[in-house]
Amino acid sequence: MLKEDSTQIFFAALAQVSSKITEPESALTLAAHDATQNPSPAAFVRAQEELARLSDDVRDQILGGVHARLRNDIGLIWENLPNAPTSGRPN
Repeated sequence: MLKEDSTQIFFAALAQVSSKITEPESALTLAAHDATQNPSPAAFVRAQEELARLSDDVRDQILGGVHARLRNDIGLIWENLPNAPTSGRPN
């Protein structure tokens, strides 16, 4: 199984959270989704620009949701630890 890149994981979480807080067809949601489907520097910048256009309150709410999603995904954390075993229990 191919391990997802951390950047793709971030933008996927951004798309999921922003679709719930703004709307599924918001410019940010579409840009974040595009960044996961067509990863390129231009797509990443577009999503970041859409995020910057939001009010501080909405942006903070979205980024808090993204942080919570990533923080609570133990599998994601484990996969990105250097020298972590790829199978079996860690202890």
